[in-house]
Amino acid sequence: MTSPATPSTTTSSTAPSTARSSAPAGEASTPADQPVTATGDRASTRADASAKARRSPDLRAGARRAASLTGAGIRRLRTMVGEVVWIICLLAAAALLLGTALVVVGANTHNALVQGVLHAADWADLGVFSRSAGIKQFTGDGAATKNALMNWGLGAVAWLVVGRIARRILTP
Repeated sequence: MTSPATPSTTTSSTAPSTARSSAPAGEASTPADQPVTATGDRASTRADASAKARRSPDLRAGARRAASLTGAGIRRLRTMVGEVVWIICLLAAAALLLGTALVVVGANTHNALVQGVLHAADWADLGVFSRSAGIKQFTGDGAATKNALMNWGLGAVAWLVVGRIARRILTP
């Protein structure tokens, strides 16, 4: 009786060692190792899902969004250009009005600042509203003051009107 009991004890003691050694090296045979593989699959599935979520399912919606952003950019650019034109026209009108004020008060024309303002006003009058050959020429007493008031004043108004119209046209 001893001999039949011995082989069964031997078999039961060798069975677990056979099961552990039957799997080749590098492969997982226990259920504890299988969730690691499943976790790896879940991670790749999540990566695929997030990549699909990032892509727009409707390409036309993306095109509409891009067109609207482009339209907003164009409106912003037009607004900026309109503002720049308006500021340039304001500066030209200010130069003409400041030059008129300097002529009216009889400022020292040998001063560098006065010369700079009068030179800017001469540039801003564009020859059309010149003090010496403008729209209206006065003669007699105080002719220089009257010419500056009339011609450079009209030039300043013209710059403001043109600047305002240009701003309206350019700004959406």
